[in-house]
Amino acid sequence: MKKTNQLPRAVNNLRAIWEKKKVEMQFTQVEAAKELGWSQGAISHYLNNITDLGPAAVIKFANFLEVDPRDIDPTVVEHLPNVRTRIVKYDWTNLSKQTNEKIYDNNPPSTFLVTTTVDTFINLPDAVKKMTAQFPGQYLIRVCSVKDAPNANIFLVQLKGEKKALAYLKDDLPPAGKIAKMFAVLGAALLDMSAGLQQSYKTV
Repeated sequence: MKKTNQLPRAVNNLRAIWEKKKVEMQFTQVEAAKELGWSQGAISHYLNNITDLGPAAVIKFANFLEVDPRDIDPTVVEHLPNVRTRIVKYDWTNLSKQTNEKIYDNNPPSTFLVTTTVDTFINLPDAVKKMTAQFPGQYLIRVCSVKDAPNANIFLVQLKGEKKALAYLKDDLPPAGKIAKMFAVLGAALLDMSAGLQQSYKTV
């Protein structure tokens, strides 16, 4: 553990991203600590450079804040195992020009995106219903196989005989015999093609 007068670049980046995302994602430090599996004191120590911000902490913060880990520490990726490089070929504002930017992703290999609407979330708690009601429209949800997300608490479920799917909390899942397909929900973001992804939250 150490403390210096001049904060490292990664810590400064983390502090700036933390303050921005705290407003965008509407989380408290208590909620963040629970999601990260740390104490509030541990988060404070990272943000104030009392505890070294190592690669494992960087990727954990990046996952929670839904940013590229390089946004926190540009040098971190080379030190992290099981991180895949994905190419972002286009920006939606100009599909005639390739960007070929790289992002780094440590979600399970089975992860994919599903478009949906607020109706998908009707089986979830009032807090989630309230959030989606404030931002009606189309969502992108990130899902993966159930076995790849043992800590998931929200699932996208297609019942037998149904084409559409609904989101359920773990404790409210229908009987296994009624389920045709089920995926763990890793997170969701409101998709607004005029303004990009505006509102997001993590579930695991």
